[in-house]
Amino acid sequence: MATNENTRTPMSKESRIRILPESLANQIAAGEVVQRPASVLKELVENSVDAGAGRVEIDLESGGAARVQVVDDGHGMSEDDALLCLERHATSKIATDWDLGRIATLGFRGEALPSIAAVSKMTITTRRPEDALGTEVRMEGGKLLRVTEMGAAPGARVEVRSLFFNVPARRKFLKRKETELARCLEVANQAAMANPNVSFVLRHGKRTLLDLGVSGGLQARAAQLVGEAAASHLLKIPGAASENMTFSGWAGAPGLNRSTRDAQYLFVNGRPIRDRLFVHAAYAAYRSFLPVKRHPVFILFLDMPPEDVDVNVHPAKQEVRFRFASGVYDLVRESVAAVLGARPERVRRDFAHQEVSRAAPGAAAAEGAAPAGSFPARSSVPALLGGGGYYGDFGAATEEGPLEASVPAAGVEALGSDPSASVGSPSDSTAPSPLERTLEPPHPADPVVLSECRYLGQWEECFLLFASPQGLVLVDQHAAHERVLYNRFRDQFREGRVDSQACLVPEEIRLRPEEALGIEAHRDDLLRSGFELECAGPGEYRIRAVPALLADRDPAGAVRQIAEGLADIEQPVSFADLIDGIIARMSCKGAVKAAQPMRPEQAAALVEELEKTPGRWTCPHGRPVMLVMGAGPVRRRFLRS
Repeated sequence: MATNENTRTPMSKESRIRILPESLANQIAAGEVVQRPASVLKELVENSVDAGAGRVEIDLESGGAARVQVVDDGHGMSEDDALLCLERHATSKIATDWDLGRIATLGFRGEALPSIAAVSKMTITTRRPEDALGTEVRMEGGKLLRVTEMGAAPGARVEVRSLFFNVPARRKFLKRKETELARCLEVANQAAMANPNVSFVLRHGKRTLLDLGVSGGLQARAAQLVGEAAASHLLKIPGAASENMTFSGWAGAPGLNRSTRDAQYLFVNGRPIRDRLFVHAAYAAYRSFLPVKRHPVFILFLDMPPEDVDVNVHPAKQEVRFRFASGVYDLVRESVAAVLGARPERVRRDFAHQEVSRAAPGAAAAEGAAPAGSFPARSSVPALLGGGGYYGDFGAATEEGPLEASVPAAGVEALGSDPSASVGSPSDSTAPSPLERTLEPPHPADPVVLSECRYLGQWEECFLLFASPQGLVLVDQHAAHERVLYNRFRDQFREGRVDSQACLVPEEIRLRPEEALGIEAHRDDLLRSGFELECAGPGEYRIRAVPALLADRDPAGAVRQIAEGLADIEQPVSFADLIDGIIARMSCKGAVKAAQPMRPEQAAALVEELEKTPGRWTCPHGRPVMLVMGAGPVRRRFLRS
């Protein structure tokens, strides 16, 4: 049979594709699991927890790059298992496809130990309690050196030396030992928070950096990790349930914020995770409570059936995918927002109200005016909060002369800018001044009730002063009024109680295709919020009506902001959250200004509304509403301690 000379058999020439040597393949695979010393520590600690350890001891050298050792008192391994655990995809935690969809342990892939062994010098020493002798296995660069039968304590000791000794390209990318040590501490803290029934010890060289005994529960472990002082500012989130999910934990009061995210703990079924959706939901709840570039403190636990969460997303096992992502987002956001907005429980503290003969600065001396030390009856209080921050009728004459219109203070930007950008937040690296240490937000366990305090007057035409059982209270009148208006406007938008105002001349806007899709998908939400848009062509809209609150505040800019938000945000988020920034700016514009005098009855009206407002920690941009100066520092300065 004739053969075509142009016909080429697959083996006629040497193939360009080849199978890599096992040692090289192991090093490549290790790159996904082992990225730095903290990755090694995470895998070893998870193995200890899965082994039922009651005590975990960690020893590090040079930030973990030179040495990572983890010793536990778990159930240990036999000699056969100690050798088998170093084979890729060998594990005791799953056996079938069904198990993979219902993972209940921290580890399950069977990749960690062989990956670590491929790029280090590893020694495993282990013994089961029922065995007379233990086993020591030595590996170097993925090669088995020797196996020795020897005496050993029950449990396991895994020592990893010279990480990336055989992969110099990876080793040179390690950070300074201080940075690597910080990452290892973070891993240990996360494991300790999730397992309060396990004691943890971490040493670096000869220094003990962490020594946590078995705590009395999650709350006690939280106090061990964040400190007693900070723990007292954690607000407990009562257990909430939705669609087979339960959510609980602690959210830091807004005054307990940091410049970094190093005090944020997220757990799903006891597994420490880093999930954008989870974090975004928590931050959405804090949106109107924190200044720019500040981060909240929280410890959050989400539990659900294992089949509703996929932890097999990445070899590092820190990323997850939720089956009901929208339900998770809503549950986390609403639960955290509820505890931040709740009125703190307190023990009523009586305080003697005394009359003050001196009127507040700027107060009217009219006959019958209420003295500064008492609040007038509700019927005598002018409508401070209903008219955008003006006292009485606009332009009305009083005994003090005509009232002038409230104008934006210097430095306050127009709608569409970010007023919070100008708010200064002290850096954590800067030592607080004596005044900053003296003036503190009210403690969550001992809130200030202004209606039970004695009003002393206004200071600097900006701060309202009150005498309270907690000390001298300073209230920022603009921040307080801004919070009241923000909550009012937000509730109106979310409950669909927004008055709509027709535009005399409809304004036209042009949107990008993805923005137009978002607008069409939320047409009903826009209509309930007072926006009436008419499609005038592909990507072109006419604004027929807008919320009355926005009638004179660039409605086209507001619609464009909503459209951009709908197009850019990847995580599931409610329409109401998208307009929170707009509402905050509306509140800032309408609130009483910081340089306006207030009469006692006007202060009383503001206090009455503020007392009915949930979440009165801060203004919507994160400025504190009130600060307290206790009597202790003052007495000490007068040598009366």
